[in-house]
Amino acid sequence: MYQAGIRWLQSAEYIIQGVTSDWHGSIVRSIQRICPEIPHQRCLIHTQRLCESLLTKKPKTEAGQSLRYLVLELNHITSEYEKNIWITWFDLWIKRYEYITRERIYLKTDDGNKTWWYTHKNIRKAYRSLKLSKDHLFLYLDHTNLDKDTNGLEGEFKHLKAKISSHSGLRKMNRAACISWYLHLKK
Repeated sequence: MYQAGIRWLQSAEYIIQGVTSDWHGSIVRSIQRICPEIPHQRCLIHTQRLCESLLTKKPKTEAGQSLRYLVLELNHITSEYEKNIWITWFDLWIKRYEYITRERIYLKTDDGNKTWWYTHKNIRKAYRSLKLSKDHLFLYLDHTNLDKDTNGLEGEFKHLKAKISSHSGLRKMNRAACISWYLHLKK
């Protein structure tokens, strides 16, 4: 679906200079397949919300508390200097606490099989989310036309949905035409 949308934008002669997304796998794969040369910024708001929900408001461990502090600072980065400080602090967090993300609890089940799970699975998820997308968190600093979050786009979609919902009887084909015209006139 995302690939079809990107291809439609290209066929309508939109020049895609960069993408900011919530980093769902299908969006990432579509961008990599169709236009891998453009910068793909991970939405800082989505990243921050995801990590905050995993770490909770009051993490019980020192590792969780310090990672939460880094997450809260993520959306305040406005310069290359601040970015480098944040990355340095994140790298220091990794040096100090990465071992926690690998700790496991082992259990022998009633049927004699062994099972395990990560002790600090939410810290691990937040850490891995940041680590795996670290190269895509601050692209907006290098590309001035790239937004650091999807708030503007989501506002635009809300406006578009309101327009379409006011014409609730539209068939699918006419709804698609309405969206197409809306985008064309916004060009």
